[in-house]
This record gives sequence, structure tokens and C-alpha cells, in this order.
Amino acid sequence: MSTTFTARDDGDALIIHFDSPAGLNDFRNSSLRDSLYAAVQERETPQVALDLEQIDYLSSSGVAILVGLKRRIDTRNGKLVLFRVQPVVSDLLKVMKLDRYFPITADEPSALAALRPVPTN
Repeated sequence: MSTTFTARDDGDALIIHFDSPAGLNDFRNSSLRDSLYAAVQERETPQVALDLEQIDYLSSSGVAILVGLKRRIDTRNGKLVLFRVQPVVSDLLKVMKLDRYFPITADEPSALAALRPVPTN
């Protein structure tokens, strides 16, 4: 099963939207994982907003992909923010204490704001 995602640039940020939850949660879908990782590796300092609106469940494979993506972003001094997270996914992230690992915002404008550096005066 090959589920795709769309990625678009918004200034310095990359916004990723999943078409359906299946690909993220299918442990056999290495092409999705590899494509996500490649999209991040192409950026010098990746600033990524990940739209999880279509993700209505999260398997261990999905968690592994998200953690792997965040690690790749962190090693390049970037930042990953999740937004439009469904309640069941949010609850799972809280139970796993991953809500401390992943910044989560309500919507795209909030996610983009969270990616911007805090101005220093």
C-alpha cells in the first residue's frame, strides 16, 4: 500500500499534509518514510509543520516514523511542529509522553508561528 503526502513551501517552512492515515501506520511502507526523510534532508535547517488532520490512529510504525523524522530534523538544527492533531492521536502521544517531545499546535498559522525564531530585543 502506498499512501502519499503533499509538501509545500511556506517561506522558510515546509508544510506536510498526509492524504490518509494508512501509509504512516503501515510498517511495510518504507517508500513513505524514505520520502519524508528525503524532503527533510534536502533542507539546510528544516522547519517542518506536519498536518495530522487525516491521521485518526497511530500505530507503533507511525510513532517510529514521527520519531525518526524529528531526530533527522533535530540533527540539522531544525524544528518540527505537529498541528491539527486528532484527539485520539493526541491522547496516545500524551500517554507515551511524546507530547513533551513534539510541539503541538491547533492549526497551521500557529504551527508556522511556532517555527519562527523568537525575536530578541
